[in-house]
Formats: sequence, C-alpha cells, structure tokens
Amino acid sequence: MTIQIIPFDENLLPQAAALLAERHRRDRSALPHLPRRFGEIDAAQQALDIVWAKPHAAGFASMEGGRLSAFLLGDRVIDDQRGRSAWVRNAGYAYSAGTSPDVIRDLYAALGETWVANGVFTHYALISLADAELLHAWYSLSFGIEQVHALLDLTQIGEAGAPIPGIDLRRAVSGDEPHLASMSDVIWREQVKTPVWGAMMPESVSEVEKGWASLATDADCKTWLAMDGDTPVGVQVYWPAEAGNDTLHVEEDCIHLGVAGTRVAERGRGIAIWMTQ
Repeated sequence: MTIQIIPFDENLLPQAAALLAERHRRDRSALPHLPRRFGEIDAAQQALDIVWAKPHAAGFASMEGGRLSAFLLGDRVIDDQRGRSAWVRNAGYAYSAGTSPDVIRDLYAALGETWVANGVFTHYALISLADAELLHAWYSLSFGIEQVHALLDLTQIGEAGAPIPGIDLRRAVSGDEPHLASMSDVIWREQVKTPVWGAMMPESVSEVEKGWASLATDADCKTWLAMDGDTPVGVQVYWPAEAGNDTLHVEEDCIHLGVAGTRVAERGRGIAIWMTQ
C-alpha cells in the first residue's frame, strides 16, 4: 500500500489520539510503571491538544489508504538558554502496530526541513525508552542521548544503605544557605567537562548560587545534606512530580529527584545511595 507523507492538521487529531493511546499501551508492556491513563483515547487526546497548542507547532503525517499510520509533531522555541531550538515532545509521535518505526525518519525529514528553513538547527526529541527499534531509528539520524528520565518503585528497593562513618545525613534548614551555595557547582562543573561540554555562562554562576541557597527554606521541596563535620559533601533535593495532562512518563503520587551531587573526593563511599534511600 502506498504511503503518503502530508502536513499534519487538526482534523487528524482524533486519529492521532487513537495511535498515541495504542503506542502508550505498547510502551507500558515494557515499562509497566508508566501511567495507565494515557492508554485511553481521552487522555491521549488531552496530551495531543497540549502539544498541538504550543507556539509554532507543526507536524507531518503518514497516510495509508486514507488512514493515519504515523505522525510526528514538534514546536520551535527561542530562549536565552538554548537559543533557537525545536522539540518533539513525548506525546508528539506515534505509529501503528505493524508499521515500521523507520517511518518516523521520513516524517522527521519533512518536519526538520521546515525547522532548518526557519533557521533552527538544534533539534531535540523526547522519546520513550520502551521502543528500542524507534530509538535506533533516531540514533541512525545522528541523534544522541542528552538526558534519561527513569521511574523507580520505592517499595522495591529494599532496606536503606548503611550509615557512612563520619557523615551526618540531615534535612537542610534555615542557616544552611552557605552550605548549599558552596555545593552549587557540584553538577555544572561536571557537565562542562568533556565529552558533554554543557554551557555555564560566567554571569550565571552567582544566580545558580542564590538558587541553591534558597533551597534551605523552600517549602516546595525536601533538601537533604550529607555533612562531614561542618563541611557539606553531598546534597539531594526532591520535589513533587506533577502528573499533568501531557506527562506520559509521570504517574500519580511521584516525587522528582531534581538535584543530586557528591563532592569528587567523597565519591565511592555510598553517600548518594544512603541519601536516596
């Protein structure tokens, strides 16, 4: 049967929602901790509506015999951190069972061309790890891994790690602002090294320090410090993970480990594991 690649339009959203729900059910067979509700068409439709409503959203569809067999949606973003970039969101793609994931390559060839024509040369795709064949298709286009987000069932991780001699683990409180500020470079100094070369502008360093210091009294998160006497050597910060209408990877009642780091000299002692548990 002949495959036709056409621009996506809102009339295809109902068919796309059915494909997304089908995709999510396949994903859950490999990653059962994923939210069940997006396997239903209504929830999938809500997620798609959010993707399609983003500024500068566009996409392409694969049609077979007048029916949608795959789609790829994305949006363009211009900001100070990443400049001009384009994004395929987690709810922005799906293909039907029996369709080769290589069709996503063809859809990206069409969608990416429109981005490049608008001067957008940095493209990101948020893809479920449940679909190894689809990941291979993206890798074959020279996409790489920047971040991996994982789900963990805390009831299955066993007993907490043993206390570390000489290390005190406690919640951060008012007065710990200097301790947290001193730890504010523990992540970015690693990320700017080879082979990541993540950007940290000199003018941003002081703002990062202030942001970390504010965690001491931030009521929206739980901040843990590992202390060696009066010296902080590790930190972990947890926030509630919001299960929104387009967060296909977030279950209800999740927490998000958003900040974690251990000083280089203290690594290998089990501090991070003890803090996590």
